[in-house]
Amino acid sequence: MERSISAGHFENILLATDGSEFASGAEALVVDLVRRFGGKVTAMQAVLFDPELEALAVDLQQKQEQMVQNTLHETAARLDRQGVTCATLIRHGQYPHQEIMDAAQEVNADLIVMGRRGRRGLARLMLGDTTARVVAQASRPVLVVPRAGGRVWQTCILLATDGSSYSERAIVEATVLAKESSIPLRVVSVVESRHHKPYLDRAQTALERAVSYAGAAGVVTESAVLEGDSPAEAIAEEAHRCGADLIVGGSHGRTGLGKVFLGSVMERLLGKVFCPVLISKGQ
Repeated sequence: MERSISAGHFENILLATDGSEFASGAEALVVDLVRRFGGKVTAMQAVLFDPELEALAVDLQQKQEQMVQNTLHETAARLDRQGVTCATLIRHGQYPHQEIMDAAQEVNADLIVMGRRGRRGLARLMLGDTTARVVAQASRPVLVVPRAGGRVWQTCILLATDGSSYSERAIVEATVLAKESSIPLRVVSVVESRHHKPYLDRAQTALERAVSYAGAAGVVTESAVLEGDSPAEAIAEEAHRCGADLIVGGSHGRTGLGKVFLGSVMERLLGKVFCPVLISKGQ
């Protein structure tokens, strides 16, 4: 495994926002992240349109454009007052998740930061369903931040691994972030039953690989095999128990979420925890 990020931080951050209260945690975390580690920020929002209706709704389009401009101007001004320079970007399209991913490519972002609506799943709204789609389809790491999660991790990072190739980048990123933040890393893998030896052996091998890598980097590391019918529930309970303020997991990020262990598990996890969740992307 090679390190995929340097200096423990992401240097080019895309903040996908709609200016709502649900984006406030993401915005606050970006400010904290940049003030601690440096980096550039671009705040973006999509102006949505339907080509079939565009000619009939010119006034509506103009109003939406102005609202988005105002939102981004206010966002940049808030960041500037906190000492963080923020560029802005408006994109136009039918599908906000696609515009976010295209914006990330346009500015060459190495991290997409988004908010989340509520704890009980992902609402079918701009930063609800859109967040789920970006998490599923983006080729770049996505950091999903609940409204109350707007500060950089200071206590413990929880890494969920299943030993697949999609987990390897997550191991690297969790290790570097823990090292540069000077906090411990707790590594977990979930099995439905400890009595099924092949699953238990695979989980223990996954833990050993992650612990070996992190330990070689000088990170204080603990590990545990968790048992439960719902991996997302097991991870959420462990995060609460150990006081983790960041959870890291992997996904391939091309045609959807990985189906081995992570992937749909990470999506379900988003609605169950109060801390930020970083979905790393395998190649």
